[in-house]
Amino acid sequence: MLTWTPAGAVERPKALQVRLQRSYPGRVRAGAPVPTRSMPTGEVIENLTFFTTPSPRGRPVESVVLSGVGAASRPDLAEIVAHARGRGVGRVTLHAGVEDLDALASARPPVDALVLPLQVGESGSNLADAARVLTAARAAGLSTIANTLLVGSALSSLAGAARVAARSGVGAMTFTYPFPVDGAASSEAPPPPRVMAVLAELIPPLEAAGVRVAIRGLPSCMLGGLSRLGGRTGNRWYVDADHQLEKALLFFPDVVAFHKGEECRFCTLNERCDGWFATYLRRPAFGRLRAVEAPAT
Repeated sequence: MLTWTPAGAVERPKALQVRLQRSYPGRVRAGAPVPTRSMPTGEVIENLTFFTTPSPRGRPVESVVLSGVGAASRPDLAEIVAHARGRGVGRVTLHAGVEDLDALASARPPVDALVLPLQVGESGSNLADAARVLTAARAAGLSTIANTLLVGSALSSLAGAARVAARSGVGAMTFTYPFPVDGAASSEAPPPPRVMAVLAELIPPLEAAGVRVAIRGLPSCMLGGLSRLGGRTGNRWYVDADHQLEKALLFFPDVVAFHKGEECRFCTLNERCDGWFATYLRRPAFGRLRAVEAPAT
C-alpha cells in the first residue's frame, strides 16, 4: 500500500518507532532530529493508541520499535509493551545502547527482540559487555540482533565483532553503512569497495555459524556476490517528543531519502533495492549506480 508525499509515492508503514528517550548516541545516525526531551508514559500510550486505530491515515501498525538510551530501565517499560500488545501489536523490538547493558543483564525486558550495537574502531569497543548481554538475552528466549556500523575506523576490527556475534548465538547481524546526516556525507563513510573487500571475508563464517546477515545502506549493485544480503528497508512512522500523533514523521522520506537513477529502471534487482544517497554518488571514488543484468541461462 502506497501513500503520496512531496518526494513521491512511498510505502505506507505497518511499523512504528517511538524514541522514548532524548539521548540516543549509539543509534545509526540519519536525518532524525534530536528531540528536546524524553517522552512520559502518557504520551507514549497516547501515540500507541493513535497508531493502532484504523483511520484515513492508513492501516494500524503491526509492530513497534522502542529506542533511546535508558529505555531498558524505564519503570514503565512493561506497561508500554502491555498496552501495545493489547492494541494488537504482534512484535515489539527494543533498540538498546551500551548505556543499557547493566539493565539488560539484570532483567529480561518484556519485548520480543533486542537490537544491540557492536561498536568497534577508534571510538572504542563494547564487545565484551555486548557479548555478555547478547548471550544472556538469547538464553532468556529473546530474538537477538547485532548491528555494526561500517565506518572507516571500524573496518580493521570487524572480525572481532563478527566473532562475538557468532559466539553469542545471535540470530542475526546487520552491517550498516553510515547514512548522510542533514544532507551532508558522513566523514566516517569509507569507499564501498573497501567495505565489500572486508565483508567478503567475514560473512561466510558468520553464515556457517547460523547467523542471518543483512547489509543496509548500500545499493544492491555495489554488493557484488553478496547482493542477496541487501533488500528493501521497510518504512515506518517515527515518533519522538516533538513529533507526535498527526505530526509524526515518515522514516522515508522525512528522515532518510534514497535516490535511484535512470539505470535502476533496467536493473533486475530494482524491486528489492532501496537505491543509494545522492550525496555519496557525487564522490567519484564511491562508484555509481548501475543496472544488474539477469544471469545468463
